[in-house]
Amino acid sequence: MKLEVYNDNQKTIGAKIVSPLTEFRISRREDRQNFGFLFSGEKGLKRLPLEIKIGNLSCGGSLTRLNSPELSSGSSPFSSGLISTTALTASLPGYSSFSKEESAFCQLKFTNPAKKPFSLLLNVWVSPENPDPVFSSIISDRFFADRLTLKASFTAGKFFYSDNFSSSWFLKEPAYTEGSHFCSLAQLSAELKNQKNTVSAFTGFTGAVYESPFGPLTAVYRTELKLSIKKTEFYAAAFLNAYEDVLTSSGKKLEPCAQFKGGFITKKPFLVKNTSLFFLKGGINAYTRINLTKNEHPLQVNTGLQLSSELTSLSFILSANTKMLTEASNQPPEKIKDTRLGFQIKNSWYFNSLTTGLSFSSEKKLQEYDMYSTQAQASEEKAVQTSSQTVVYREPEPVKYKIQLSLSNNKKHKISGSLNYSFTTKGTTVTDSKISATVNCRLNFKNLTIIGKLSTTLE
Repeated sequence: MKLEVYNDNQKTIGAKIVSPLTEFRISRREDRQNFGFLFSGEKGLKRLPLEIKIGNLSCGGSLTRLNSPELSSGSSPFSSGLISTTALTASLPGYSSFSKEESAFCQLKFTNPAKKPFSLLLNVWVSPENPDPVFSSIISDRFFADRLTLKASFTAGKFFYSDNFSSSWFLKEPAYTEGSHFCSLAQLSAELKNQKNTVSAFTGFTGAVYESPFGPLTAVYRTELKLSIKKTEFYAAAFLNAYEDVLTSSGKKLEPCAQFKGGFITKKPFLVKNTSLFFLKGGINAYTRINLTKNEHPLQVNTGLQLSSELTSLSFILSANTKMLTEASNQPPEKIKDTRLGFQIKNSWYFNSLTTGLSFSSEKKLQEYDMYSTQAQASEEKAVQTSSQTVVYREPEPVKYKIQLSLSNNKKHKISGSLNYSFTTKGTTVTDSKISATVNCRLNFKNLTIIGKLSTTLE
């Protein structure tokens, strides 16, 4: 049995007790508190593959896909961002999380002793956040000497949603009262590898069905592909929603659109002076969202280069965000507007007993020049009259900066800290300056762990 205690400068106190079969957590901050209990028969009783969790649980896995099935636009150039087939998952609360309702989660896991790769998971989650229990299952198996892996998952349940009313006479969206609706998610995936694991191909399909507040069912679809050849990886993904009244399990409204994403990542090892092994990693990806009922379509491009070794890691990342415009929603893009550029440098140094990190990032909106046929009047614009038009020069766009310094030791008793400084400049003026600092201490003894945290923010 092991005991862990926690305290921070926000008057949060907590404790965790871990035994071979159970785990219990509790924490409190002023008038808020949480708790979590775990029983896992699989760890100590292999004949009882049962797991039970009770408390202020955070549910994820396939529920996250059901809440937000769209593609993610903000991925790193060093990661594909593709999702894997998963079932419902639940985790016990952290020491400082107090936003979740009390709920219960149960999981049964079945495996075939004669065929180890085969597994079947059955999950159920009961929460006052939902009118009925949420169920999920996932089955996976391997074939052809474990070179082919097939997975299938299904999640279903009923979820509450809020009303959609407004005091305005003219509503932008149809009104409906609060209630509950049925939502389900199906995931299928297949991964094939060659005998030496140097070439692999992955394909995945996701389909989500949501009951509309107006009665009929709506569906969205997502597909993903990935091809890996030695140290190079190519990937692509697409998402389609053709309905206007899609309401997800989290109450999120999805607009009709088609999303596309693709890119590649490559990694090359090489020796320096025949003593040090370095890795050069590069990647680029692009994301676009074609709205079916709007004239603006966002476009994002990320590219990066990373050099790493046993002692250090250095990364350069460049991102560009823009909008493609059309005269009508059913026409192809014709113009580009509102381009933003972001730049980031990250470096880490690894030593035997110390790890340090430094990162710098900036973001700027590119200067625009607009032509008006009449005299323009704006508080932050300067106009110069020409023969028939007025050329309007806008004031310099703000530039956002962020600097982060981190430090941690690699010993039994760990102490780590981070310092963040962010600010915005507009010409020569500095605005929105903010400094935040955090120090974490973790003292590890045989059957006791003591955790302390200090944090502060200055604006």
